[in-house]
Amino acid sequence: MTASLILLKVKKEKIAKRLFVSGSLILFIFSQPWVANVLLYPLEHHEKLYDSSKISRGEIIFVPACYYQTRYDLPEVSRWHECSMQRLIQAKILSDELGIPIIVTGGSFLSDKNVKYSEKAKQFLEVLGVQPNRIISVPEGTDSQSEVNALKRRFNRLSIITITSATHQFRLSQILKNAHINSNVVQVDFQSSGELKPFLTSPSILALERTRRAIYEYMAIAKYYVLEK
Repeated sequence: MTASLILLKVKKEKIAKRLFVSGSLILFIFSQPWVANVLLYPLEHHEKLYDSSKISRGEIIFVPACYYQTRYDLPEVSRWHECSMQRLIQAKILSDELGIPIIVTGGSFLSDKNVKYSEKAKQFLEVLGVQPNRIISVPEGTDSQSEVNALKRRFNRLSIITITSATHQFRLSQILKNAHINSNVVQVDFQSSGELKPFLTSPSILALERTRRAIYEYMAIAKYYVLEK
């Protein structure tokens, strides 16, 4: 009986050791910036940067929602996620350059359900200096598909410039295409350099987060093709 318990304990220790080694190896691999670059490359760099000659023919700018923090006692600027700020700032730049209005979408998907994302985005654009009459707030949509549906109901006959994160461009382009919306995508918020030459560095938390973001987007693409397309 004692011998059996000892053998069982030894087996458990071996399994635990193998799991620890395997987990550590996986963590090391996915925390390498090069691995993150490889995973992100098909998402962010499968298309060239936007063609200025094409976007010059755009009639309106579409900015899908990202995130805005409604909890905690924070300064207003700290409530904005990086992807939200980059999308909205780029929209302001193009609106000034082309003289066309901006559509912002996003309904009640934040922590505080009384806050509409599009209304906060409109306020942010006004702070940046965009004239209120050039901003169209559509407080609808809780994900990419429902935001595009809201866009289609109002503006499907216009030539649209869409501004979104580089990791999001492929999936959003497919949704827009399947909705028969004529759109050119402008990418912002790149998470990778596009460098595919192998290199080894110390593990990076930032690389681990970028790997997580890539895996999330691949899963979202798979879900779209399986369930929603």
